[in-house]
Amino acid sequence: MKTTRAARRAQYPEAEYNRDRAWGRLLESPGGVRRHSQPGSSESAPTLLEVARAYDRICQRARGIIQPDVEETDILATLLVIRMLRDKLESDELQLISLARTKRITWERIADALELSGRQSAERRHLQLTRAHRRADGTLPRTQSERVESVREHRSRRAERDWALRHGELIRDLAVRLASVEGLQARVDRSHEARILTALEDSREGGPQEHRTAMRLVWPQALSDWLIEDERFRTTPQESEESAADPAWERQQQEADILHQLLGLISYATNPRNIDLSDLPDLFQEIVRVHGEYQQQTRIRR
Repeated sequence: MKTTRAARRAQYPEAEYNRDRAWGRLLESPGGVRRHSQPGSSESAPTLLEVARAYDRICQRARGIIQPDVEETDILATLLVIRMLRDKLESDELQLISLARTKRITWERIADALELSGRQSAERRHLQLTRAHRRADGTLPRTQSERVESVREHRSRRAERDWALRHGELIRDLAVRLASVEGLQARVDRSHEARILTALEDSREGGPQEHRTAMRLVWPQALSDWLIEDERFRTTPQESEESAADPAWERQQQEADILHQLLGLISYATNPRNIDLSDLPDLFQEIVRVHGEYQQQTRIRR
């Protein structure tokens, strides 16, 4: 019978698979007495001061140089602590590079500090760290599997943005046509989705409210707002920023953001639950076609 991961872990000390427990175990003296951290320190986020004091001794215990001899859990806990330290150093490196750029330190000087060949290598290193360590919400993945998933999500978003850039005029045309539908907001407010949301709100408040209007869905207004933003973007001359590594690339990323947002808002119209476009079959079919092509191509590129 195959043992589940949880069942297998339950047989062994938590220090073999829990980061906080592993770090705590390896801060213990050989007699099992734990050394206290400095006031204000966080054991779940070890400081460099703790690392400096403990790391040599941790490795010595792992090699059995310090008595009593190393135990199995000490070996596994040490491996987990090394993973924590590697993650911490990479996270610190990312934050320090970002701080250097906010202070307008050139990529050439950063490359020298990182012992890299030049500015392009330093920029690639920064991008590599960003992709590996940042989720969409800006937090840091902790485990290897989370980092792999983070890279996959980034690759997926990049494929979507690349597709949007290549089909920018088509996306803009469909967005304008959809936003120009007469009474767009009223159509959406009469949709099946709006009725469901209104009913759910009524149920939370103990029944239908006498003067309640249908739930107002916000995506039509968002579509209009992003079209205004797109017009502003296209009519505003490019501004050269000394802090930008590549102003043309930065502007392209801004355009990709706008087009990706427009594409996502257009996609609401592919589902009749969100809006009834039965009287505008050409527009509906074109939106469905483009959305289907977008999904197919981005799926292939992932």
